This record gives sequence, structure tokens and C-alpha cells, in this order.
Amino acid sequence: MLNTLDIYIIGATLLAQLAKKPKHTIFAVIIADIKKALAPKKHTNPAIKVPVCHHNNLEVFLRKEANKLAEH
Repeated sequence: MLNTLDIYIIGATLLAQLAKKPKHTIFAVIIADIKKALAPKKHTNPAIKVPVCHHNNLEVFLRKEANKLAEH
């Protein structure tokens, strides 16, 4: 059986009540978090992150290659 996740927008009063109940897990998402997650990522040189033993295949780590679907 799959677990479900119910998501609701609630006010401060209900939030305070639910926070006192042990069976509820409360998460908060703010617009700044969403904007940060959706922002384009800064370019990283793969030669810095990829181990030297894999430098002969650096082209597969380039952003334009990473955004492609594999052929099948």
C-alpha cells in the first residue's frame, strides 16, 4: 500500500493546533524557496568535480549533454 501525502494551506490558528499533535508532520514552503529551486544553476566546470581518471569523458558531464535524453 502506498503512503499518501495530503497538502493543505492552513492559517496560524490551525497550524498551532496541529503542531501540538504527535501524529502530524508539518512542512512549510515559502516563495523564496521555490524561486531558489527554479533559478538556473550556476555553471560548474566538470573538470573540478570529476575525478581525474574520468577526464577523458568530460564531455558527458557538460550541461548540454546532461539535459539530453539517452537514446533507446
